[in-house]
Amino acid sequence: MIITHARETDLADILELERAGFDAAEQWSEAAWAEELAAPDRYVFARLDREARVIGVATFSCVADMADLHRVVVRPEFRGQGVAASLLRAGLDWAAAVGGRRMLLEVRPDNEAAVALYRNLGFAPVTTRRDYYGPGRDAVVMLRHLAVDDEWAVEVESA
Repeated sequence: MIITHARETDLADILELERAGFDAAEQWSEAAWAEELAAPDRYVFARLDREARVIGVATFSCVADMADLHRVVVRPEFRGQGVAASLLRAGLDWAAAVGGRRMLLEVRPDNEAAVALYRNLGFAPVTTRRDYYGPGRDAVVMLRHLAVDDEWAVEVESA
Protein backbone atom coordinates (compact mmCIF):
# COMPACT_ATOMS: atom_id res chain seq x y z
CA MET A 1 0.00 0.00 0.00
CA ILE A 2 1.16 3.52 -0.81
CA ILE A 3 1.04 6.77 1.15
CA THR A 4 0.84 9.81 -1.08
CA HIS A 5 -0.18 13.46 -1.02
CA ALA A 6 -3.97 13.66 -1.41
CA ARG A 7 -5.17 15.62 -4.43
CA GLU A 8 -8.33 17.50 -5.23
CA THR A 9 -9.28 14.56 -7.48
CA ASP A 10 -9.45 12.42 -4.30
CA LEU A 11 -12.27 14.54 -2.84
CA ALA A 12 -15.08 12.10 -3.74
CA ASP A 13 -13.19 9.21 -2.11
CA ILE A 14 -12.47 11.30 0.98
CA LEU A 15 -16.14 12.25 1.32
CA GLU A 16 -17.04 8.56 1.08
CA LEU A 17 -14.60 7.92 3.97
CA GLU A 18 -16.28 10.68 5.99
CA ARG A 19 -19.73 9.15 5.47
CA ALA A 20 -18.48 5.68 6.45
CA GLY A 21 -16.39 6.90 9.37
CA PHE A 22 -18.44 9.51 11.19
CA ASP A 23 -22.00 10.25 12.25
CA ALA A 24 -23.64 12.97 10.17
CA ALA A 25 -23.18 15.54 12.95
CA GLU A 26 -19.40 14.96 13.03
CA GLN A 27 -18.72 14.76 9.28
CA TRP A 28 -16.69 17.40 7.55
CA SER A 29 -18.47 18.96 4.60
CA GLU A 30 -17.36 18.82 0.98
CA ALA A 31 -16.41 22.51 1.24
CA ALA A 32 -14.31 21.88 4.36
CA TRP A 33 -12.38 19.05 2.69
CA ALA A 34 -11.98 21.04 -0.54
CA GLU A 35 -10.46 23.88 1.50
CA GLU A 36 -8.21 21.42 3.35
CA LEU A 37 -6.91 19.96 0.07
CA ALA A 38 -6.31 23.41 -1.45
CA ALA A 39 -4.86 25.21 1.58
CA PRO A 40 -1.16 26.00 1.23
CA ASP A 41 -0.61 25.54 4.97
CA ARG A 42 -2.03 21.99 5.09
CA TYR A 43 -0.57 18.62 4.18
CA VAL A 44 -3.07 15.87 3.47
CA PHE A 45 -1.79 12.30 3.28
CA ALA A 46 -3.78 9.52 1.61
CA ARG A 47 -3.23 5.80 2.01
CA LEU A 48 -4.07 3.83 -1.12
CA ASP A 49 -4.88 0.16 -1.51
CA ARG A 50 -3.55 -2.06 -4.31
CA GLU A 51 -6.22 -0.74 -6.68
CA ALA A 52 -5.17 2.87 -5.88
CA ARG A 53 -8.38 3.58 -3.94
CA VAL A 54 -8.15 5.93 -0.95
CA ILE A 55 -8.63 3.83 2.18
CA GLY A 56 -7.45 6.40 4.71
CA VAL A 57 -6.62 10.07 4.94
CA ALA A 58 -5.03 12.38 7.50
CA THR A 59 -4.54 16.13 7.39
CA PHE A 60 -1.95 18.20 9.23
CA SER A 61 -0.68 21.74 9.56
CA CYS A 62 2.44 23.24 11.08
CA VAL A 63 2.85 26.83 12.24
CA ALA A 64 6.24 27.76 13.67
CA ASP A 65 7.18 24.76 15.81
CA MET A 66 3.62 23.54 16.54
CA ALA A 67 2.02 20.93 14.30
CA ASP A 68 -1.61 19.91 14.45
CA LEU A 69 -3.40 16.76 13.40
CA HIS A 70 -6.71 18.02 12.05
CA ARG A 71 -8.39 14.81 10.96
CA VAL A 72 -7.73 11.13 10.37
CA VAL A 73 -10.31 8.76 8.92
CA VAL A 74 -9.96 5.18 7.72
CA ARG A 75 -12.40 3.07 5.75
CA PRO A 76 -14.11 0.81 8.34
CA GLU A 77 -13.01 -2.47 6.75
CA PHE A 78 -9.35 -1.40 7.01
CA ARG A 79 -9.43 -0.31 10.66
CA GLY A 80 -7.12 -2.17 13.01
CA GLN A 81 -4.66 -2.91 10.19
CA GLY A 82 -2.20 -0.07 10.81
CA VAL A 83 -3.58 2.35 8.23
CA ALA A 84 -4.16 5.21 10.68
CA ALA A 85 -0.79 4.58 12.36
CA SER A 86 1.01 4.73 9.01
CA LEU A 87 -0.71 8.02 8.14
CA LEU A 88 0.14 9.48 11.54
CA ARG A 89 3.78 8.40 11.27
CA ALA A 90 3.96 10.07 7.86
CA GLY A 91 2.48 13.23 9.38
CA LEU A 92 4.91 13.14 12.31
CA ASP A 93 7.84 12.78 9.90
CA TRP A 94 6.52 15.59 7.69
CA ALA A 95 5.99 17.92 10.66
CA ALA A 96 9.50 17.30 11.98
CA ALA A 97 10.93 17.88 8.49
CA VAL A 98 9.24 21.28 8.19
CA GLY A 99 10.41 22.45 11.62
CA GLY A 100 7.73 21.18 13.95
CA ARG A 101 8.85 20.28 17.45
CA ARG A 102 5.46 19.36 18.93
CA MET A 103 2.17 18.02 17.61
CA LEU A 104 -1.27 18.53 19.13
CA LEU A 105 -4.52 16.72 18.48
CA GLU A 106 -8.01 16.56 19.93
CA VAL A 107 -9.89 13.32 20.46
CA ARG A 108 -13.16 12.27 22.05
CA PRO A 109 -12.34 10.53 25.34
CA ASP A 110 -14.81 7.76 24.50
CA ASN A 111 -13.00 6.96 21.23
CA GLU A 112 -10.92 4.30 22.95
CA ALA A 113 -9.31 2.95 19.77
CA ALA A 114 -8.07 6.39 18.75
CA VAL A 115 -6.86 7.25 22.26
CA ALA A 116 -4.92 3.95 22.39
CA LEU A 117 -3.40 4.58 18.95
CA TYR A 118 -2.28 8.07 19.93
CA ARG A 119 -0.80 6.83 23.20
CA ASN A 120 1.08 4.07 21.34
CA LEU A 121 2.55 6.74 19.07
CA GLY A 122 3.80 8.76 22.04
CA PHE A 123 1.00 11.28 22.56
CA ALA A 124 0.05 12.15 26.13
CA PRO A 125 -3.06 13.99 27.39
CA VAL A 126 -2.39 17.58 28.45
CA THR A 127 -5.82 19.16 28.94
CA THR A 128 -9.52 18.96 28.15
CA ARG A 129 -11.43 21.28 25.84
CA ARG A 130 -14.96 21.56 27.17
CA ASP A 131 -17.79 21.31 24.65
CA TYR A 132 -15.29 21.00 21.77
CA TYR A 133 -17.56 18.64 19.82
CA GLY A 134 -20.76 20.38 20.97
CA PRO A 135 -22.57 20.86 24.28
CA GLY A 136 -21.46 18.20 26.76
CA ARG A 137 -19.02 16.64 24.27
CA ASP A 138 -15.50 17.38 25.43
CA ALA A 139 -12.18 16.67 23.74
CA VAL A 140 -8.97 15.45 25.26
CA VAL A 141 -6.01 17.43 23.93
CA MET A 142 -2.94 15.26 23.42
CA LEU A 143 0.65 16.35 22.76
CA ARG A 144 3.73 14.64 21.38
CA HIS A 145 7.23 16.02 21.04
CA LEU A 146 8.72 15.43 17.61
CA ALA A 147 12.10 14.10 16.64
CA VAL A 148 13.44 12.70 13.42
CA ASP A 149 13.39 8.94 13.82
CA ASP A 150 14.80 6.86 10.99
CA GLU A 151 12.80 3.88 12.22
CA TRP A 152 9.62 5.75 11.26
CA ALA A 153 10.85 7.04 7.92
CA VAL A 154 8.06 6.75 5.39
CA GLU A 155 8.40 6.99 1.63
CA VAL A 156 5.88 9.47 0.32
CA GLU A 157 5.14 9.56 -3.37
CA SER A 158 5.49 13.13 -4.62
CA ALA A 159 2.49 14.88 -6.12
